[in-house]
Parts: sequence; C-alpha cells; structure tokens
Amino acid sequence: MTTLCFPEVLQKTLFLLNCAKGSPESCEHRSIVSLKLLRVHSNIALLLYLLHILCLIHAINYIISKIYQLYLSFFATNPCHMFLPRNFYLLTHNLIVFCTNGLFNTLVAMVIERCVAAALVDIYEKRFRTLGILLTAIALLLSFIETVNGYKYVAGDYLMTNSLIHPGTKSTLVSTGFAVLWLISCLLLLTTILLYCFNTRRKKRSTLTSRYQSLENVATSGLLCVILIIYLVIFSTYTCSMMFLRLTKSEDPMLDAYKEVAYLIPLGTLLIPLGALIFMRKSKQRRRYGINDIVNIQTHGLKGWDNYAAMLDKQWNK
Repeated sequence: MTTLCFPEVLQKTLFLLNCAKGSPESCEHRSIVSLKLLRVHSNIALLLYLLHILCLIHAINYIISKIYQLYLSFFATNPCHMFLPRNFYLLTHNLIVFCTNGLFNTLVAMVIERCVAAALVDIYEKRFRTLGILLTAIALLLSFIETVNGYKYVAGDYLMTNSLIHPGTKSTLVSTGFAVLWLISCLLLLTTILLYCFNTRRKKRSTLTSRYQSLENVATSGLLCVILIIYLVIFSTYTCSMMFLRLTKSEDPMLDAYKEVAYLIPLGTLLIPLGALIFMRKSKQRRRYGINDIVNIQTHGLKGWDNYAAMLDKQWNK
C-alpha cells in the first residue's frame, strides 16, 4: 500500500479546494478542456457547413449533367438532338454558377469572421454569436444576385452541348470575373497567413481568459490557409487554362471539348472537404497536446511548491 507524504497530500488538497471554490484559473481550464477544447466556434462551423454543402450540390449537379450528356451522345439519332434541352441547360448551368460563386463568397465570409475573431478576441465569444448566421445569409444573397445578373446572358435561344459552356456574349464578363476573383483570392490567402502569424504570436502572451480563443484562432486560421491554397491552386490553373484556350484555340471546332477538360472546379469540390477533414483531425490532436501543456501544473519538488504557494497567495489576498 502506497502512503502519501504530508506535502503531497497538502498540495493535492489545495488544488481540489481551489477547484471547488471556483478558482478562475483551474475551473476555467477544466470547463474549457471538457466542453470546448475540440470544437471550432459555431460561426466558423456554420460557414464550413455551407462550404461543404455547396461542394456537394455542385458535385451532384455536375454528375447529373454529365450522365445526361453521355446519354444523349450514345442514343441520339439526329445530330440536332445532341444539344441539351433548354430548361435542363438553364437549370444545371445556373446551379453550377451559383455554387461556384457561393464557394468564393463563403471563403470571403470565413476570412471576415476570422478577422473579427482575432481583433475582438476577449469579447467575441459572448457578443458575436450570430455573426455566422449574418455572414451566411449575405454570402447566399450575393451568390443569388450574381447568378441572376448573369442569367440574362444565357436566357436567349442558344444551343448548348453541355452545362458548363456559356454563349459568346458572356465571354467578356467571365474573363473579367476570373481576373477579379483571382486577385481577391490572393488577398484572402495573404490575409489568412497574416492572421495565422498574428494569432500564433499573441497566443504566447495572451491571458488565461483568452488563451483558448487564441488557440482556436490559430487552428482555424491554419484550416483557412489549407482551404484557400487548394482553392487558389485549382482556380489559378483553371483560369490560365481557359485564357490559353481563348487565345490559341478560339477557332478550333473542339474548343468546347477542351473547355470541358480544363474545368477543374469539380476537383476543388473534392479536395476542399478532404483537405479540411485531414487538417481538422491533425489539428485536433495538436490542440489536445497544447491544452494539456497549458493546464499541466507541476506538483512535485521546488517548482510544485512555488505553484501552490502562488495559489495560496491569491486566495488569501482576495
């Protein structure tokens, strides 16, 4: 049977008394570890759900349009029947446009949410609980407005062989949009990298009250970096491919087929959720070890006595 020496008993008793009395340091850490440690904030979680839902809708819509296009190519007996039905084209094309715009707008909303969380770290948890709902509504509304604005360019009696291509009247708008989206995407990635560096430095000198929020900001900023890098690489490759095709293959009868091959957004809808999932699993493990280091108080030797002497001093001086 193991017996405890008096100093060790005293140390453990003092620690339990501090927890029972509601010591800010010990009890706050216990609640953080047990309730909030491995969860992202509800605002960023809502935006992540929206991002994944848009990826899923885009993937399902793309698969349906490709299956139907393949069906027409195999079973159409008249060359005129190779073109998609007008209503089917409008539905699938505009849904693809909505999801593509929605992905970008959601990423912008996520960066804005993280900027607010980093700037107002001490009050963000209590006063900005509905920010995610507001940003989600704005992202969806902007995506809808952008889709409606582009509808007039495809509303004519055009014959299309697949849901990805658009009439020539929309080419200038699409090229301009690609350039603007690429520049904004680069700015978003730069902002997220700066946020990650800022949160990492502040985590080391943050107070106990804001320590968990700082850790969450670091992890979420890293997640955003991964998502934005995937998005930017795929979107940049897609944009460069489309510009190359417009400059060199504008008169080629196979131009539409080349555009379809260069369409890499479906790859992004696969890699973004996959990359986010892998990062969150790795981050979950790293945060667990990090919080354990924060709350692990040495209770043996001279350092242990110093820790508990500091606790006693705080209790007596209240």
